[in-house]
Amino acid sequence: MNEIFVTVNGTVGTDVQVTAGESSNRARFRLATAERYLDRSSNTWVERETVWLDVICFRRLADNVAASVTKGQPVVVRGRLRVSKWTGENGPRQTLEVLATSVGHDLALGRASFARPPRPEVDRPTADTTSIDTPDAVEGDATPAVA
Repeated sequence: MNEIFVTVNGTVGTDVQVTAGESSNRARFRLATAERYLDRSSNTWVERETVWLDVICFRRLADNVAASVTKGQPVVVRGRLRVSKWTGENGPRQTLEVLATSVGHDLALGRASFARPPRPEVDRPTADTTSIDTPDAVEGDATPAVA
């Protein structure tokens, strides 16, 4: 199966919704994007139909998006494009989704400040070399056992 990777510029259309999963968080928001071009014959700006996408983020990206992105902000989203189909009250439905690998503010339209979140503390076992039991060592033996 071929995957389609896309980069989309748009405006965040909804508040970011965070769902806590068993192993990680998931963040979801709607993104509106519309092409706008200058019609040289009439010298006016023309907007095409707005395309709405669901953007889905996982793990650390989900946490960072939830803390950084709000409704109305311009963003750039990169990820895998997929079509999600389901049956609703009015029959079959479908939506375009982007499974995001990166999300950032569109700096062509404003300024942003970057801050790394603190790394989570990981409990690592420490090696205690003072109490190593060696099955070959005999009590009172002056020669250490070689494993």
